Amino acid sequence: MPTERNNTPGVHTHDVADSIDVSEQSGFQGARLSATVMLLRDGADGLEVWMQERVLSMPNYPGITVFPGGGVDSRDFPPRAWDDGELWLGRSAIALARQLGVTKYKAHALMFAAVRELFEETGTLLAVDDDCVLLDDARPFHDSRLQLESHELSLTDVLRESNLNVCGDLLKPFARWVGRSESGNWFDTFTFVAAQPEGQEPDADTDEADDANWFPPRLLLDGWRHGLVRLAPSTWAQLSEITRFEDTAEVLAAADTSILSPVLGDPVDDERYRDFYTFIPVDRIGRRSGI
Repeated sequence: MPTERNNTPGVHTHDVADSIDVSEQSGFQGARLSATVMLLRDGADGLEVWMQERVLSMPNYPGITVFPGGGVDSRDFPPRAWDDGELWLGRSAIALARQLGVTKYKAHALMFAAVRELFEETGTLLAVDDDCVLLDDARPFHDSRLQLESHELSLTDVLRESNLNVCGDLLKPFARWVGRSESGNWFDTFTFVAAQPEGQEPDADTDEADDANWFPPRLLLDGWRHGLVRLAPSTWAQLSEITRFEDTAEVLAAADTSILSPVLGDPVDDERYRDFYTFIPVDRIGRRSGI
């Protein structure tokens, strides 16, 4: 039987004594926690991933082609007295925390940030009802999307008001990178993979991107090599990794056994990433093509 919920708007605020301490909200060596999502689908010619080119006015990674995502907000964390099952179905937060190598509170925050950022930036809402049925149409939640973007609501508010939950089975951890943006900010970024939910179609209706669309991973890598696409090292590495797979199901299966040891800084001596650091693309877009 579904549990009764408090659907009062603004319930994301909780007593200061029950809040997660600010010192516990950062990532590796104080880097800002962030979450990105590789949203995948099976196109006519194989695997495709949703990507967006960030506007040049963005303080971090301007003009870079990225997965949807962003920094973890303090409101993505639960209260310290959080019940592990509240607003959460499927694979447990504790199981996710074990795979991520973090506390259950950080696992909650990373999952909520991933769902929130994906919804804000693409209109795709990975949420289920109390019977674990995935939404097949997120358009009725457009106003909630705008209120999330303006910080009028937290994802917790949206879920409670709509009788929805996140589901630990829908987003699977894939990689973890700790690196610095061009502006000098350090991010501890966890990348999740998810399949495009049936009935939902992502859009480019976000102020953070000049353009967004579905692309075969190899096409993006070819674009990088020809100086037409700018990629951060972590994005390049993850796109390279998923070229090994034929379809979305294979990527999701591989994510079940992903080892989330963080890749630190610029791994120039790691053979897996050598091509990124040794190959210098010809600049065909009027600005530097590498990071």
